[in-house]
This record gives sequence, C-alpha cells and structure tokens, in this order.
Amino acid sequence: MLRLLVVFLTSFSLSFLLLWGTDGDATPMFGSINSVIYVLGAMFGALSLAFFNYIEGIMKDVPKKLKMKNFELYSLVVNALTDLKREVISNVLLVVVLLVLAFFAGAFGEMEFIQRLSYTSYWTWGVQSLRGACLLSVIVVVCVQLAGFVTANSLRAEVSMYGE
Repeated sequence: MLRLLVVFLTSFSLSFLLLWGTDGDATPMFGSINSVIYVLGAMFGALSLAFFNYIEGIMKDVPKKLKMKNFELYSLVVNALTDLKREVISNVLLVVVLLVLAFFAGAFGEMEFIQRLSYTSYWTWGVQSLRGACLLSVIVVVCVQLAGFVTANSLRAEVSMYGE
C-alpha cells in the first residue's frame, strides 16, 4: 500500500511539474488519458481473469502426496498461491478505483464553476495531474501483475519438476 501511495504521489508530482514547467503547453498529453486508461483497464481485466485461472491450475497441480510427506512445504506452496490470488483480486479492485477516479477527475475538471475559479490554471493542472497519476499507477499495477505471472510460472515449473 505504501509503495502504491509513493507511485501515485510521484506520478502526480511529475505530471504537475510537467504542466507547470511548460506553462500548460503539455495539456494535450493529458486530454485523452481516459481513452488510453480504459483500454488498459479492459486488457488488465482480461489478463487478470486468465492469471487467476492459471493460479487455480497450479494449485490443482500441487501433488497431494506432498501433503502427507511434508505438510509444511505443502502449506507453504498453497499459502503462496492463495496470496497470489488475493493480490490479483486486490489489483483488479485497485484498477477499477483508478479508472473511476480518472473519469470523475476529468468530469470535475470540465465543470463550469471550476473554470471560473481564481488560479484556474493550477486547478486544471491539478485535475490533469490526477488523471496522469491514475494512468501511470495503472501501468505500474499492470507491471506488478505481470511480475506475479512470472513468479507463478516459476512456481509451476518447480511443482512440475518435483511433482511426483
């Protein structure tokens, strides 16, 4: 959770710094973030479903003989896979929250009363930076999920090698 907070705040700060440093000339980069983030979210959802099923398959591959021979090792493998499944579910929920946040930030930034506030450019840049932080955070979550897939693949290889 702390790592996610650091990623989000760093992304927000870098986005705002980019907008401030260019005096708003980088605004078009942030204008179409929703279309990119929705595609990433859809791909991530499909990948997560496949990954969750892959982990289920690995759990079924863990030999039941191992339970009788070495219960501690069996318990360790099953707990690691269960934790990986929980991480997949929490990552999906996180991406959904980031998608909704990016959508509402974009809608909020386009509201008329925001445009009439003093320091409008700073408000607009803050909203756009929030959208940029959501995009970069989703990319980081996707990368973490892919790293989990590599871990699961290595675990499946170990289970297959020493299975029976």
